Amino acid sequence: CRTITYCNKDCQRAHWPVHKQFCQVWQDSAANGESVRDMKKKMGEFLWLIRSVPDYVDDLFKEYIASLREGRRGCIEFLFNTSDTLNEAVRVLRELPVVGEEIFRTMPGGPGHQENPDGMHITIRRRTAKRAKTFMKAIDRRMAFSQSNRETRPNLINLLHMVGTSERMLVVCVTMRLGGTYSTHSYDFLFKDLNWRPEDDPTPPQPERLAVQGPDDAPALHRKISFDMD
Repeated sequence: CRTITYCNKDCQRAHWPVHKQFCQVWQDSAANGESVRDMKKKMGEFLWLIRSVPDYVDDLFKEYIASLREGRRGCIEFLFNTSDTLNEAVRVLRELPVVGEEIFRTMPGGPGHQENPDGMHITIRRRTAKRAKTFMKAIDRRMAFSQSNRETRPNLINLLHMVGTSERMLVVCVTMRLGGTYSTHSYDFLFKDLNWRPEDDPTPPQPERLAVQGPDDAPALHRKISFDMD
């Protein structure tokens, strides 16, 4: 199998139960033109670019809070069936007009905080009326509130424990369909005011780990976060 690489043999052995289950799926995906590892990097970039569009993040929070107040628990999810549709979404986001740059700071102990405790530069973009139809087709129509499922998506449950009932932070997910009934997911947190603030933290209990994390599940690059395949 040449679809993923490991830091060492101990890491490879630890990930073997997951690798054995998904190896053929990963190989089939790579044979169709793009490896799962490359997909995960692109999924991480998509999540980072979504964060860079504050007016759209405001819309995502409205969708999320409405569902939360109805008693539903879950995340904002973007679903892609092919790598081409994901690549198109990333292209559309990249081409949005740039309106500035800020420093993004995530919550202490959260993904990326240890590597970048002083924050990361983020280019701020905005939607325009001229690009509205393209944005709707490539991105917004692929978005929905997705309820949690402990049996099939344990990592989402872990992240929702961290969010608790806060209306100032949410879990955002990008999902890519693979062969058969398989999918791979990447998760991140969005904060209502771009950056994490102390008042955003509902201080929930520490989540239990429900799934094994492997080398292919490490954060993609220094600024993007992806968790293990559910």
